[in-house]
Amino acid sequence: MKWMRVILMMAAGMTFMAWSNGKYLISVAAWIFPVLFMMAVKEMSFRKAWVLLPLATGTANQISFHHLLPSLDLPFFEYLPGLAGALYAIPYLLQKHAYQRSDSFIVTLLFPSAYTLLDTLHMYFNPYGSFGHLGYSQHQLLPVMQMASILGITGLTFLITWTAAVVFWLMHGEATLKKRRTALVMAGVLAAALTLGGLRTISGGEKETVHVAGLHIFDRTNEETTEIFQLQESDPSLFLEKAGERMDELIKATEKEAEHGAEIIHHAEGSVIIDESQKTEYLDRLREVAVKAGVYIITVPYIYTPSEEPNENVLYIIDQNGEIAAEHYKYGGSFVEQTVEGDGDIPYVDTPYGRIAGVICWDKDFPAVMNQVGEKDIDLLFVPSADWKEISPYHTIAGTLRGLENGAAVITQTVNGMSMITDADGRTLAEMDHFATDDWTMHGHVPVEGKRTFYTVAGQYFPVCIIIAVILLLYVVFIRKQRK
Repeated sequence: MKWMRVILMMAAGMTFMAWSNGKYLISVAAWIFPVLFMMAVKEMSFRKAWVLLPLATGTANQISFHHLLPSLDLPFFEYLPGLAGALYAIPYLLQKHAYQRSDSFIVTLLFPSAYTLLDTLHMYFNPYGSFGHLGYSQHQLLPVMQMASILGITGLTFLITWTAAVVFWLMHGEATLKKRRTALVMAGVLAAALTLGGLRTISGGEKETVHVAGLHIFDRTNEETTEIFQLQESDPSLFLEKAGERMDELIKATEKEAEHGAEIIHHAEGSVIIDESQKTEYLDRLREVAVKAGVYIITVPYIYTPSEEPNENVLYIIDQNGEIAAEHYKYGGSFVEQTVEGDGDIPYVDTPYGRIAGVICWDKDFPAVMNQVGEKDIDLLFVPSADWKEISPYHTIAGTLRGLENGAAVITQTVNGMSMITDADGRTLAEMDHFATDDWTMHGHVPVEGKRTFYTVAGQYFPVCIIIAVILLLYVVFIRKQRK
């Protein structure tokens, strides 16, 4: 009977963990699965827990990200989610050891600190970025998401896992008066956090906005597009012809949006695929459009270079005077895509519509780099992207969190994914699903003034506090108690 109960709790924990991340991202599930795993581990011996729990967390994480990550020719790359997920068994096992030594309330801090530390290490040292971070699960709960403006996405992980640890502590052992009072205090803290988060999202009246248009003109997977890539090697002259046609089409679409009143026009990543010999012509034509219409243009051409050099995946911001005001080479994942690697610096341009900047797709998955958005007081962040169906809308949500952390509106235009505009509080102002329409143009009126967040001032150092907390808690619970 006991083992039947344990199996059911483990199965339920795996289900809710799988639902909380990756392609599902069900916010409520993230608050449930840690408690279920804690209850199951409590009933196990250490030997069985060290075997079964990593298997459970690894399997759940693998299910969450099945077919979501790109297909890369790297050993075991397909199974990285499972290997990473298995590590998240460690906080549960540490907690089980800790409860054998103490039933003090301070023990509730060990599990969230260890879990958040793993998320932090994964976020800052994983060469593929912050995929799998538990905090992304809360994108559906706007009041809860506001915690990211204080302590970043790691603050969301800590809030979720500490709540689970306290719930388990209240269930563990006898229900004393102290525990009942603690329950009331924690309930009050959560209620206050939700209330303050909700108040932060209430609009503060009329705000000055700028009319933004995002667009792309092709599907990455259709036959015509894949043919262009193949022609670059098989028939260079035909490649130049096809690339020129695509260039004409994109420039005409840009002119059309300028005529319709757009003040900033934003192309998706790789909206044109051109040869290096066409680069100057392409930029000059866009510069003419910018001057004639008095608009800003953010464009990201994919540029084939001579065979001995890496190709370029580069963002340009063209101002109203036709000047190339900023240039940014893709930083994130360039070693995978074999393109010129950016230096990680985010340039910005001061405009009548606030301070604007742009990064490319995978860049947004690296919070350590993206913290520049807050440090440089950027108001509008443009994220031209190229995704695929399975990773949508997960990858777009990552950009929303970067904007919330750093107090910037985020405009994401995505080929084969979810395009979205969110303000500095994470509210969705406009969205467009590539797979639900044939008109791949998104419009929105975006507030031109960002916000100064606590995260930018001090919250980005929360991971350092977590490292210190884990060291102190391990000392207090394991070493000091053992000496006594």
